[in-house]
Amino acid sequence: MDESNEVKASIKKNRNMFLAILMMPVAGMMASIPIIVWRAPSNMNIVLAVIVVLMVQYILLVNWIVKRMDKLTAK
Repeated sequence: MDESNEVKASIKKNRNMFLAILMMPVAGMMASIPIIVWRAPSNMNIVLAVIVVLMVQYILLVNWIVKRMDKLTAK
């Protein structure tokens, strides 16, 4: 029981750092978009569409994780 309280306290204390680490892949995807546009490959539309879909899916996953963290620390 004591370990779960330590985990909850750690999540509360380091929540912003945890979310910043989780959002790093989105920053990388956003940085790749201008590079792809600059290079202008023949299949640019498909590549950009895939990156946008992956970004949306990942952001929804992080949103779900945030809700679970809030639920865990609210108890």
